[in-house]
Amino acid sequence: MALIQSTTNTFQLVDRTNDVVLLPQNWTLMNDSGIWQEDFLSTSTVTFEEVNGSLALVKDQVRGAKPQTTSNDLRKLHSYSTSHHPFFDALYPTDIEGKTRPGSQATQLDTKDAALLRKLEKARKSFDRTLNFARFRTLAAGNIWAPNGTIAGNFYTDFGKTKNVVNFALGTGTTEVIEKCAEIVAGFQSAATEGQTINRVVAYCSGGFFSALIVHPKVAAAYNLYAATAPQQISRDRAGGMGLYRRFVFGNIEFIEVTQSVDGTALVDANTAVFVADDGDGSFVTYYSPAQRFGYVNTVAEAMYAWTLEDPRLTEITIESEMNMLNVMREPDFVAGGTVS
Repeated sequence: MALIQSTTNTFQLVDRTNDVVLLPQNWTLMNDSGIWQEDFLSTSTVTFEEVNGSLALVKDQVRGAKPQTTSNDLRKLHSYSTSHHPFFDALYPTDIEGKTRPGSQATQLDTKDAALLRKLEKARKSFDRTLNFARFRTLAAGNIWAPNGTIAGNFYTDFGKTKNVVNFALGTGTTEVIEKCAEIVAGFQSAATEGQTINRVVAYCSGGFFSALIVHPKVAAAYNLYAATAPQQISRDRAGGMGLYRRFVFGNIEFIEVTQSVDGTALVDANTAVFVADDGDGSFVTYYSPAQRFGYVNTVAEAMYAWTLEDPRLTEITIESEMNMLNVMREPDFVAGGTVS
């Protein structure tokens, strides 16, 4: 195992551990959606090319006539830096002295290895939750998520796009909700100018949006007719069965209620919905860059890193960990917004 210089004490060397990578992932809704792909870089800069083009119908012509031509694609290079997310923890003898191991029913004393593993697991879960939250907030407004402002950017501004926002007018009983859904889907279809195939559309809804949607008279009437011949019922499946999130499908869109917030910031803004078109072709990518340490410079990145250091005086074990990432909307037009009224 390679020795690496500590970032907190230049006179100490630390060992890197893969334990945090081997721990089971803490699956959260956006991380588990399958919408985001991942790419592992060897530098801290994300660079990719935007190509604006379109496909055309090749029309028939008289033989010998000048053949049909097409204009060249417009190309633009985008470059962003990844954000750096360090996390520090420590284990002290007093943390386990005279204490039982959690879950042992007061029959076993805690151990250094068991306590250290719990702290590594905490670091892993913290990174997973951070990634999940960052992805949600990026989709919500198109902004690069960096709450301390170390990096900044907006993909709609950078790509010269305007977000499609549809007012569902759910406070009005006569609103044709199915037509609002069709407007969302049509917007995605018109944005697929390079032959992309929209596999599904998912709507991540605030509690207010979801509740207003499922009680709307037009939605309720549609499901009353549907329930007689199909297994899905608004009284059952709208609550997500036994799942954590309430969800149901309407107008070829899967609506999922998201009520969670982190440190007072909601994953989905109040009375809104975030619609995402999944084409399975890299429209949404999380890029990772290597750790900020010698020995990892110019190497292929990992999703997260952790190092442990046992003090030579045996008074503490420190854990230094980090994640370097950037969530990129390569197709901003494949995200739309919805409001209640």
